Amino acid sequence: MQNKNIIISVIAGLLVAAGIIGWLIFGGERPVTIKGGNGVSAQINATLKNTVLQREQDGKLLWKFTVASVTNDKQKNTATLNGITGKLYRSDGSYVDISADKGSVQLNKNDFSLEGNVKAVLNTGGELYADKITWIQKTDNITAKGHFKLVKSPWTAIADEAVTTSALKNVKLKGNAKVEKGGE
Repeated sequence: MQNKNIIISVIAGLLVAAGIIGWLIFGGERPVTIKGGNGVSAQINATLKNTVLQREQDGKLLWKFTVASVTNDKQKNTATLNGITGKLYRSDGSYVDISADKGSVQLNKNDFSLEGNVKAVLNTGGELYADKITWIQKTDNITAKGHFKLVKSPWTAIADEAVTTSALKNVKLKGNAKVEKGGE
């Protein structure tokens, strides 16, 4: 009698195991493989932490940012950045070191906006500070707003707003503008 109960328990266990295995194999739908590049794009918003973003055009690096976090907003087609440090590469081989608290990038363009303690330092000389900057790659225009300051030896310029290029050579100042020689 005791052997009969053990045999029934083993057979019941095997039937349960077979049922679970059968459900795992034959139940549900088969996974679908999607190949990227065939008109497939992300349909969700995603956040990455401690990552690098970069843009290239015709095989040349335009800019590269290391960010504390980046959030993709599919509806607005933008990426929101936090904790930004990076470089903007110029066509003459020079570069601009950039840092900011936060910013955004248009996903279908090479343009970006940075704000909060924005600092840009040209490796060949010159420093730009502002509350917010917007860089349009196609025209190489940088529009700076809020507490703009440009130090390019021997000149210092301050204003509420300014428009310049990544070379920091020509500057249009707007609102409470002041230019002085030798200032810090």
